[in-house]
Amino acid sequence: MSTVLRSSPENTQSGEVGDHRALRAPARTECGNDGRNDGRNDGRNDGRNDSHDNGSENDTDNGVPGVRTGTLRVAHIQLESGTTLHNVEQRWTLVGTINAQRDNVVLVAHALTGTADVHDWWSNIVGPGLALDTARYAVLCANVLGGCTGSTGPRSGSSTHFPAFTTRDQAAQLWRLLDAFGVISPALITGGSLGGMVALEAAALQPERVREVVVLAAPTVQTALGAGWHALMRTAVQIGGERDGLALARMAGMLSYRSAAGFEARFARTTTDNGTPAIAEWLTHHGAQLVNRFDAASYIGLIDAMDRHDVGRSRGGVKRALCTIAPRITGVGIPGDLLYPAESVQQWAQDVGARYAELTSLHGHDAFLLETEQVAEILSSALTRSEAARTRAVGVVRAVRGTGATSLAVTTGAARQPVTQRVALAGCGTVGDALAALLANRARTGWRPAFLTGVLVRDADRTRRGLADAVICGIAAPNALTRDPTALLRDAPDVLVEALGGIEPARTLVEAALRRGIRVITANKALMAAHGPSLLALAGAHHTSIDFEGAVGAAIPVIRTLRSGSAGTAIVRVSGVLNGTTNAILDAVAAGVSFDAALARAQSDGYAEADPSRDLDGRDVEDKLRLLAWLAFGVSPQLLSVERRGLDDAVIRWAKWVASRGGAVRLLATVERDGNTIRARIHPRRVDPNGAWGQVRGANNRIEIVSRSAGTTTLNGAGAGGHATALALLSDLQSPVRDRPRASV
Repeated sequence: MSTVLRSSPENTQSGEVGDHRALRAPARTECGNDGRNDGRNDGRNDGRNDSHDNGSENDTDNGVPGVRTGTLRVAHIQLESGTTLHNVEQRWTLVGTINAQRDNVVLVAHALTGTADVHDWWSNIVGPGLALDTARYAVLCANVLGGCTGSTGPRSGSSTHFPAFTTRDQAAQLWRLLDAFGVISPALITGGSLGGMVALEAAALQPERVREVVVLAAPTVQTALGAGWHALMRTAVQIGGERDGLALARMAGMLSYRSAAGFEARFARTTTDNGTPAIAEWLTHHGAQLVNRFDAASYIGLIDAMDRHDVGRSRGGVKRALCTIAPRITGVGIPGDLLYPAESVQQWAQDVGARYAELTSLHGHDAFLLETEQVAEILSSALTRSEAARTRAVGVVRAVRGTGATSLAVTTGAARQPVTQRVALAGCGTVGDALAALLANRARTGWRPAFLTGVLVRDADRTRRGLADAVICGIAAPNALTRDPTALLRDAPDVLVEALGGIEPARTLVEAALRRGIRVITANKALMAAHGPSLLALAGAHHTSIDFEGAVGAAIPVIRTLRSGSAGTAIVRVSGVLNGTTNAILDAVAAGVSFDAALARAQSDGYAEADPSRDLDGRDVEDKLRLLAWLAFGVSPQLLSVERRGLDDAVIRWAKWVASRGGAVRLLATVERDGNTIRARIHPRRVDPNGAWGQVRGANNRIEIVSRSAGTTTLNGAGAGGHATALALLSDLQSPVRDRPRASV
């Protein structure tokens, strides 16, 4: 997956590269009564601050300097459902300047019909000297996945069906945006309503990167009341169509966004000049406003995502999903909120151990945008805690090796900014080129963690877009390509990144680097399963290290979890869906796709190799299981006895039969302690399609680690593809040297 991030504060057009500065029409008031402010909103521009109608535009930046807008483009992403979405775009706005450490970014997620222009719809919060002080912080907001103001999403009248998406998918896309800016740990993540749901998912997805989260008027799981309001809105659109139906849905929504007391105080039984109840005209006005600027299909897609919201899904429940991050979360309730009552927010905050705060207001749900003084106080307190955590977390700069190359060692959740390391890249195929593209994207934001001194390839004439981009960005030598393995280490790089795959020549090259004291990073599960203990011993003998996060689960940090002891002590079992190719094929054949077509799709999506035999017969999973057994139980990978069955014709026929009867099949790998014996098995297994294993869709992976001390630790995420594996390589590149796992029992 390739990612492109472009922006310019001067460019005034939206072109192929995605650079544009917002061009806006004059601001529109949405106060009802033909646009007159009736004096009942304490001087606020009532409509412009509605949490679900913050799309009003103007031709200035509200006095806020340093506003940049642009579009993130990603070649393809995998949704939680397992569906691959291609050519994904996301419109973003950045207010303020990202500092050299890249640790001053505040990420804001907008509400249902919001936009990326956070400085417009939260103008009393974002700006110089305000709670989100843009003289100190860089405030980043993006139109969420599924939105219709510059981001990819459903569109009315489109002949193409847009796949179902979730708040988890929306949060994952925001992390991709942060990655593109080179931001490891944002100072704060916050959002209200839908934005609050997305903020919670962002925290659960990558808790180690989160310093503080403020969740305004949002649940951890969609409530029955919330789903009921949305059912009314959805029915309105189905009956009334794209314009009248959307207007009616908006009117229903507006009733849920305010409080009964607020409506009574503002409207009571007042009427307009023609005798119409004032509240009716106010509702009609808001309906018409939304129709003029929003897409009905996007609206339905977004409320569908909200109805699917469940932070605890496939994570063992809400409490387990948030347990490690709860002390850094503040849930904010609003008494009188008809959509997400304060009591429900207070309950989940209490259940998970998070902070709880309240906004005192007559305005109901929309108070998180209208009561700016109270919101500012809550956000300022969170930023104070975030700054204290950052100060405590930034650790000592430690040497990676004796030559003086360094990386910044930090504790969990802290921002880190490594110095530029000289990297030799062995292999520039799908994974290697994706890594070069990631490094180039970071270089465009001013952050350069690596310079490619040499790149080992088999075919020097092949087109490599990521590497070409790296050369253009100045983080790869123009003459970097070589077909000579001995030349790759000639200039004594700081790090060797091995992306060749297979045993040889990877083993010879890795051993040569370790003997020279060069740190090695690899995602080569076959190499590590065959020679992991000896390679770690060799690294230790020469005072360097070898890291291999991407060898199992691609971007899922299972290697780090096991090596650090985060999964607990006295591990008794490790189980997982460990191969994205076979999982995607099983999903496809269950849906009626032929095996050949399913395999071809997996290959075109970049999950399966041209020769998929290692995936299909289970050898790929076996390599990964050997590594997990080594890290969990200390058994030498080559000494582990593994019972294995992959996807043969009989299994495919059985999977189709199971699907026809409402079940699902997953290729499960398990290694567990049975007395003094370690047993390992890879086998197709029938599962409940609505259960945790059945919900592992497409090329995703899921791993469960069970220990006596910590119970069950579950990790989910993209487990295949060049981009996901490249992210793991980059994570290792940015991380300090780790302790070595045990080489034998």
